[in-house]
Amino acid sequence: MKTRKWPVPILVAFTVLSFWACEDWGQMDPPAGNQKNPKLEQVAKITFEDKDFDPQSLNYYAYEGGDIAEIEDDNVHGKVLHLPDGYARMFNPLNNVEVQNGVSLTFWVKQALRIDEETEEELEPDLTGALFSFQNSNGTQRMFLTSNGWLKYEGVDGEYEVNNPETNKVSKNPLLLPAGEWHYMAITVRNDGYSIYVDGKQRIDKTVEKSNFDFGKIVQFMTGTPYIYIGYGSDTPTQEMWIDDIAIYRNQITDSQCQMPNIGEGAFEYLVGDPIITVGAEDNSAAWWTVFSNYFRMPADGNMKFKFTNYTSGAGNWNNWCFCLCTDAERDGNGYAEYFVIRSDLYGWGDNYASGTWTNEGYGDWDAFRADMQGAEVTVTVQRNGATATVEAVAKAINGNVYKETFTTTCGDGTQVVRGFFIMDGSHIVFDTEETAALTTVPLTKTTIGAEDCSSAWWTEFSDYFQIPVGQNLHLEFENHTNGTGNWNNWNLCLCTDAERNGNGYAEYFVIRSDLYGWGDSYASGTWTSEGYGDWDIFRADMEGATVVIDIQRNGATVTATAVATSKNGNVYKEAFVTDCGDGNQTVRAFLIVDGAHLKMDNSNCYLYTPLFK
Repeated sequence: MKTRKWPVPILVAFTVLSFWACEDWGQMDPPAGNQKNPKLEQVAKITFEDKDFDPQSLNYYAYEGGDIAEIEDDNVHGKVLHLPDGYARMFNPLNNVEVQNGVSLTFWVKQALRIDEETEEELEPDLTGALFSFQNSNGTQRMFLTSNGWLKYEGVDGEYEVNNPETNKVSKNPLLLPAGEWHYMAITVRNDGYSIYVDGKQRIDKTVEKSNFDFGKIVQFMTGTPYIYIGYGSDTPTQEMWIDDIAIYRNQITDSQCQMPNIGEGAFEYLVGDPIITVGAEDNSAAWWTVFSNYFRMPADGNMKFKFTNYTSGAGNWNNWCFCLCTDAERDGNGYAEYFVIRSDLYGWGDNYASGTWTNEGYGDWDAFRADMQGAEVTVTVQRNGATATVEAVAKAINGNVYKETFTTTCGDGTQVVRGFFIMDGSHIVFDTEETAALTTVPLTKTTIGAEDCSSAWWTEFSDYFQIPVGQNLHLEFENHTNGTGNWNNWNLCLCTDAERNGNGYAEYFVIRSDLYGWGDSYASGTWTSEGYGDWDIFRADMEGATVVIDIQRNGATVTATAVATSKNGNVYKEAFVTDCGDGNQTVRAFLIVDGAHLKMDNSNCYLYTPLFK
């Protein structure tokens, strides 16, 4: 077929930095080898923070009459790439890598909000400017993707396009990428089509029959081009945008990479003001609407868990904790509105209260309730799932009585940041600073690990990988089953580098078992503590059907792994292992291994968490 050039306003390029040589990519990202089974591998990660960013990895250019792309500060993401009216180019890290079933990219992007200067009305977002493009050395062949999901390929072996905004405005209802906001995109181009996730939700999934067009041509083209362009490559200049945290993978990413990640410690302001650990006068004299906790801010689909000890004057059912969920504004200030206020005694009010529903357990005797709430241990969880907000509160009295209440309603459209806070009324609370946290649910693809007859041999059956970013902690819960033969025939936990098992860059910080034993690069320098251990015959029996809770906490380089196993008869085994892993600035991975055992994961209690009081 005839090759051609397309009209693109390529202007004088302002090259400010030199490229590294192609050979450097080969040294950093070695070939995949001779394996034919598709294996996911991250071949490049570009974050623009000073300590992580290689300034020689990009060249910067400007469109004619425009401004050159540059690194600048953003109050949400830190250092980011700003493309005011320009673009950037990098060598393609997929050149020396074999792919089997696809190429994937993930990144954060924000398009500028465009306003008509005369009418002051918001203009349509940029649907035609390329976010990314792959091109050959002389620009006669290309593949690009836009914020509309427009994919266009022009190569010597054929042409293909889908979602051209002139005929198919994917972003119209609703917008794929609403302007003026940061969005997380995960894109996979497969041998049979492509998919796009935005903020963790699948927005495009296009399958193309090979008889219509062989998408494998596009996949191979993406691995063979010398360059990847950011903000350039379509028929029109890309409008102003910002990019951060670009990751490029060989083969197809999984649900884990498609889900919107936490953007890091300090990036989102969860807590407003200095921490208030004790809320209210300790003699319980605080009057209604005079004493408040901190504001706790929650992003869309965010979750929080609050744990505290409740103290009360005991005068009324309402003289305990009260919780308010409101707009992201100061109390009684501009824009402030209460979605709902609820109390510990199954009562409430607010704009969205009447449309909500209650469920409860343990209530009935109010005299007993008022007495039991003195010194009760209370856990309040707030979950946002789209527009739906659910608050669950469990109060455990000193005498063992339990009161559980759940309130569910809708609040706005679910995309907005909201605030929560506690109010005292003849009461006070004291927060547990370790267990009051912002949560990010970890989706599980495997809920049963190992053969149910406990026949799985060592190093043959594994859980999902759980990535733990800097500033985050991991919580896992599961039911343990064992063949009962050896002390080690139960759960095993590995903490490793952010790499595939036995693949490039893989190393184990430590592997620990349920019987106080382990190994690994950081194991020898670690320390153990334990409670409840002593009789191994009883231990082996107790671990069948035991409920296990594992927390992996990161504090700088120090990692603390704590496991608490509670047997069906109530016996408790607690172990804690502490060691240093790397420099504390790296993402790590955790996974579970079985050996003559199998595990049933608790899907609702596996999450990453960040303590709100640091």
